Amino acid sequence: MMTGWQKISMITSGLALSLTVSPINSVQAAIIPYTFSGTIEFGDLTGESFSGSFNYDDSLLTGSGYEVVDVSDLELTFLGNTFTAVNGDSTPRVEFSEGNFLGLYYSVSSFNPEFSLLPGFSDVSDAKFAYIGSNDAGFGTVQYTVVPEPFTLLGTGTALGLGLLFKRKLKQK
Repeated sequence: MMTGWQKISMITSGLALSLTVSPINSVQAAIIPYTFSGTIEFGDLTGESFSGSFNYDDSLLTGSGYEVVDVSDLELTFLGNTFTAVNGDSTPRVEFSEGNFLGLYYSVSSFNPEFSLLPGFSDVSDAKFAYIGSNDAGFGTVQYTVVPEPFTLLGTGTALGLGLLFKRKLKQK
């Protein structure tokens, strides 16, 4: 038979775990932070890397059809230079197809070489970084990573901590 403490521990652990794994739906809109990076794989700049980060607000996404959302707080480092949204030829944006993230569109023609981040056509794995220089052109792939929300990390830590505490209490009995 479970004691009152054990029941409370089980309920609290279950609640914490359910909060950490519950999906965000369209009613729970949020600012979604991403990081990205990659390496040039073809052209004279082969081996050069790029990286950056951005955020977007998912409140307008429906998860249906082709959708485009402007990004905020864009920062990209390439060839020792840092670029932001103001350096772009147009407003940077992320693209989605049927709710699936395809990647970031961002283009800079005021730098030599000119470059663009291009979303995938049907999948984010098709996303590219492309450049055109005076006598050269090249490209590389882009890897995107969603930055975990602090609440999710806190919930996971709480669930693990309560689980260990519960396990320790059971061993003492």
